[in-house]
Amino acid sequence: MDYINHLKSNLSGLIFLEINKNILIEHFQIPEIRETEEELFLPLSPEYIAENINEDLTKNLPFGEFVKGMYYVAGADTQFNQIELYKTILKKIGRESVIKGLVSKLLKEEKVEEALIYLLGLYHVHGEAEVLKNALVVLEELSLKTTMYREALQKYAEEAVALGINEGYLFKGSALRFKDDFAGALHNIREYLRFGGEETSEITEEMEFLDRKSRIVEGEEILYDNPERFLELVLPLLSREEDNPRLLLMIAIAYRILKNHEKAIFYLNDALAVDEAYVDVLNELGINYAAIGDYTQAVNYFRTLFEQVRTIEILTNLIMCYINLGDLKSAKDHIAIGELMDSEDEILLEIKAYMDKLEEKKE
Repeated sequence: MDYINHLKSNLSGLIFLEINKNILIEHFQIPEIRETEEELFLPLSPEYIAENINEDLTKNLPFGEFVKGMYYVAGADTQFNQIELYKTILKKIGRESVIKGLVSKLLKEEKVEEALIYLLGLYHVHGEAEVLKNALVVLEELSLKTTMYREALQKYAEEAVALGINEGYLFKGSALRFKDDFAGALHNIREYLRFGGEETSEITEEMEFLDRKSRIVEGEEILYDNPERFLELVLPLLSREEDNPRLLLMIAIAYRILKNHEKAIFYLNDALAVDEAYVDVLNELGINYAAIGDYTQAVNYFRTLFEQVRTIEILTNLIMCYINLGDLKSAKDHIAIGELMDSEDEILLEIKAYMDKLEEKKE
């Protein structure tokens, strides 16, 4: 999990000082820590280190900086070797409100990742539902820019669901949407509503979006096996997806499989109007024009495409169009190019054999 290693890496800049446990026992009445044999090392907060980098850090240390440091460690690494000691201390001294105030300050300063670490520290120590919800809000914001946090968003959302926090379904839906699991995202939003969540206009709009996308994904899975069913699924969605060149391309492929090449070309031109450089659209246009016998147009598309994407598949399509036009010189010239690219390509070998037969007939 990349985010776990990333959060742990933040601890490398901390300074840990050995503290006499008796001081804590006497001042904060924490007799529990007397039972542990291990020595106690407390971390200084990153803010304190940054502000006092040139000072002797062993003098005049306010205990509050250790408190912030312990919450920081609890948020960055749940497996840290003294984490249970820190939890015992922090639960006893009751400084949560100070850290919550620090989180608000960091968020105002747009130090979002640092705020997240303190929020996770608060949650790992005290397990408050409201803190977890705030952490999920921050994780969702970070996930928009940094993909590694999307895994954390899903993990803590699932934890929220397990704890009975209804909003956890919304955040899990958000995490699944990041993964393009539209059906899963839609299911979680519906669960949120089923357990009493409020259906706002934003949620209604999101559900409509996810329903469209999940139908498109479902359709894509059956496109080649059942193009009729594919069209039944996606054509009603087209009014809301008319600027989606991939969907227009898939509709065109369905019509091409059904041998309705005119409709295929219609939708391909629509896709091209949205994205004039869409390589797959250019290829499909060439295939469809060739299928209706308009080899001149097909050559135009395949030739343009081959200049951009030099693959043997596009080249063999182009060669066949030249043959059908009777332009055998161009066909031979491009066969020579194909031999340099992949002389063992099966289609190219078949074309060469066909050309040999044509030459024999001429003789």
